[in-house]
Amino acid sequence: MKKVTFYSLWVGLPLLSALFQASAKMLAAEMRDIPFSWNWLAQASNSPWTFVILLSEVVSFGLWLNILSNIPLSRAFPITAVAYISIPLMSWTLFKETVMPLQILGSALILAGVWFISSAAGHETTENRHEASMGKSSSLTG
Repeated sequence: MKKVTFYSLWVGLPLLSALFQASAKMLAAEMRDIPFSWNWLAQASNSPWTFVILLSEVVSFGLWLNILSNIPLSRAFPITAVAYISIPLMSWTLFKETVMPLQILGSALILAGVWFISSAAGHETTENRHEASMGKSSSLTG
């Protein structure tokens, strides 16, 4: 895995996801007292938080395409679950929201699951390459 792809996957996407969610929370707080209507939509579209939301999504989309051009989907996608850890961490530090012990346990289980899935996918890929090379060598001798 290329170094840029590695950091994009493990750091970039979770940070962009947290930025998206924090910006959405800030926009929601800004719009809290405005009744939902066309006026609400017009005001929301003029908020700087809307720009941050859109920018984080566009950059995230570009990173995701770069990642998928270098890593199989079966290995890359489970790592997106790391956002389920970065968001509670961000909400605790930035918004002073309470994080419950079960959320911490759940985050640890998610990390363990991501590790198991990515390890299994890497192991399977190595086995497939080994079997493919064995098949090629035996077809040359047979």
